Amino acid sequence: MKMDVVISGVGGQGNIFASVVISQYAMNKKLNVFGAETIGAAQRGGSVVSHIRIAEGAIYSPLISRGQADLLVGMECVEMLRHLRLLNPTGTYLLNSMRIQTVLNNMGLDEYPAHEEILLAARKYCPNGYVIEASALAKKLGNIQMTNVVMLGALVKIMPFFDYEGVKWLIEANSPERFKEANIKGFEEGFKLIN
Repeated sequence: MKMDVVISGVGGQGNIFASVVISQYAMNKKLNVFGAETIGAAQRGGSVVSHIRIAEGAIYSPLISRGQADLLVGMECVEMLRHLRLLNPTGTYLLNSMRIQTVLNNMGLDEYPAHEEILLAARKYCPNGYVIEASALAKKLGNIQMTNVVMLGALVKIMPFFDYEGVKWLIEANSPERFKEANIKGFEEGFKLIN
């Protein structure tokens, strides 16, 4: 068994929490896990990318090479496009349709691509993908910062590797006490987003 996962997003979306849950889930299954994060100016809305490598055997590098990821979780549209090349075209992507303007967009030096352009590019590269309104659902539930747990709920539905109760337990175990109930609700509702 081998699975390489990339999570891409921007600071404040909970990439690291999601990568911790995925990594702990795999370790609980007695699998080897090796990972790395790139966190640039994350606290200022910069890019955050997590590489999570899972295997029964030895793993020699924490970074996932071009075309090797089995799963790409895009917490933000442009950030997923930036890392689409890491995904194996036969893999799967899960995209949150949230669009966050980049610094260059805000300075008027660059233009954010149209949503349809983003979806066409993703589908052209990899036909097996899911696009969900995770941030919109998290906001409706009361806190947009629950986007990560909504995404984890959807992830459990599309990837048979994960089981519902195991991931739910890890979300609860890793959540601060004051967020436990809301995070579990976000996870449960995210699971329902995929039919």
